[in-house]
Amino acid sequence: MRRFLKNSIIFTVGIIISLYFIDSVYSKVYNNSTPRNKTQYILSLKKGEKLDYVFLGSSRVENVIIPSIIKELTGNKTLNLGTQGAKLDDINIFLKLLIDRQIKIKRLFVQVDYTYNYVSSSDIVRSQSLPFIKSNSVIKEYLKKVDSNYYKNYYIPFYRYGANDYRIGFREFIASLINKKSTADFETGYVPIYGSIINNNDQISSLPIEIIETNKVINEIDALCKANNIQVTYFCSPFCSKLKTNNYLLKLKSKLPNFQDFSSVIKEDSLFKNCSHLNKAGAEKFTRHIVKKLNL
Repeated sequence: MRRFLKNSIIFTVGIIISLYFIDSVYSKVYNNSTPRNKTQYILSLKKGEKLDYVFLGSSRVENVIIPSIIKELTGNKTLNLGTQGAKLDDINIFLKLLIDRQIKIKRLFVQVDYTYNYVSSSDIVRSQSLPFIKSNSVIKEYLKKVDSNYYKNYYIPFYRYGANDYRIGFREFIASLINKKSTADFETGYVPIYGSIINNNDQISSLPIEIIETNKVINEIDALCKANNIQVTYFCSPFCSKLKTNNYLLKLKSKLPNFQDFSSVIKEDSLFKNCSHLNKAGAEKFTRHIVKKLNL
């Protein structure tokens, strides 16, 4: 019995040491590899770098705003930090990370629509932030706020990688280890999509009927921009003609005085991949439109 207990203790200690070691290796690779998502890309920016325009939002920014066209028309350096599935808490953490790295932003543009009704984060940004939970204080505070498994992820060795294997597990670890570049061009951040709404069975939906009284994340973004001398503009990307708006965007305009409603500026549904996302041709047309309308 005594021998069994001794062997059990040695085995358990060995497993714990191994988990700490593997956790350390994974974290070191993610902290030093070529960026494979926009969270990593922000962390790789040189401190004090200057950007004329930064666009934040979900895929309704990532697939819609083309920095190369803005550069061509205005000569100004633009970064598209739209991320698939991003919510307002994710936009907020991106802004905080930019400020933490002392990135100088002349104008900030934040895409807002029905997301105003929700204070939440996306699983995508949350999981992609986990490798930096101990190395970056801004991400640590963000995860403490939005991650229900924060204490497990922070204190249990390798738990964060095992529980989120689909995003930061072995496959992604190997890709990072060999510095395999992402297919996305993070220097601009734009990701084109192709196809047309008239050729698919897109499910047309509607915007909410009611709007919440106030959004504390938006208030925090406003305060951060004011404190750091950043001019912020909120805007809504185009929707297809079939979307039922329920006057929601008019209500949103009353909440955000500097809100720009571009929801209906693209009239041709053939320029949409689906009702919420412009295809490449639509993105080109919309980007040229906002250059003019926003005086870029």
